[in-house]
Amino acid sequence: MSTPAHMPSNQQATDLEREVQVLRDVVYGRAGVGFTRPGGPVDRALKMDVYLPLQDARAPTLRPMLVMAFGGAFHRGSKENDAFESEAGNTSVADYCRRFAERGYVACSIDYRLVPEDPAPGGTPVIGDPKRIPRSRVDVVRNIMGLAPATSDMLWRGIEAASDDMAAAVRFARQQAAEWNADPSRLAVGGFSAGARTALNAAFGEGIDVAAVVALSGFMDTGDLKRMLAPDRAAGEPETAVPARRPAVLWVSAEHDLDYIVAATPASVQLLRDSGVRCDRVDVPGAGHFYRAEARAIAADGMTTTVDRSVDEFLKEVLRADAPAA
Repeated sequence: MSTPAHMPSNQQATDLEREVQVLRDVVYGRAGVGFTRPGGPVDRALKMDVYLPLQDARAPTLRPMLVMAFGGAFHRGSKENDAFESEAGNTSVADYCRRFAERGYVACSIDYRLVPEDPAPGGTPVIGDPKRIPRSRVDVVRNIMGLAPATSDMLWRGIEAASDDMAAAVRFARQQAAEWNADPSRLAVGGFSAGARTALNAAFGEGIDVAAVVALSGFMDTGDLKRMLAPDRAAGEPETAVPARRPAVLWVSAEHDLDYIVAATPASVQLLRDSGVRCDRVDVPGAGHFYRAEARAIAADGMTTTVDRSVDEFLKEVLRADAPAA
């Protein structure tokens, strides 16, 4: 494969193990950090790793696309690794991207700005009240990192920046679809923890055009979700905040997940369903916030599956349904 025009040759790396090619550090945009610094914010590059299935002449159809964001309480993690040390461990977003590239997807693991970078919040707000942002996990992570407690404004700017970056990554992926032999109408977003919150915020708050959302232990404030789903929500809001379509959602959470995820998930799922959004619910019994792709999972119909299999089956069904007719 030739080096893409947008990326210098020394930034392209290939990995042919398990029939996947990986393009490392592809720049998908630039955005501001150091928002409160005396000289004002400065731009930094936003990057993604693109996992491509090796081309198969026997299967010339366009590939579905998956854009995923890592977890880490908006404070840590990376597009390469967000598998944190814990009792059970978790599967990294990068690993999910490789798995789905093996299945024929073009999968992108994205970098995005984090709270410690002091990011600029952008002009398309998804959070209604910064004081309602849950702090329990953030406080634990900041303590691990040796950081003082964050203000609500700091957290708000980080979450807003992340959703802006996810939206930019999706727009870039759509622009690159032809080069990657992919179908932009069959594009899903997702992530784990903070990455899942970012995918949900981008899909329902930023107006990005996607077919599906995979939320692995995601969260949305129910007040924000009601506002995003309201029929008249465009009044007085940025035009970009009106979604082109409402994507289907796979909402996965664990029995002993973070307190605010356990509390908010039932109402969030019901709000989506009441608004006509397909929202499939999957529970990971006996697990905490961190769980592996192979963890046992229970679907809404009571069938036993795994987290990985539930994501695979959901995307196969939704993205096939959205594929243009031959």
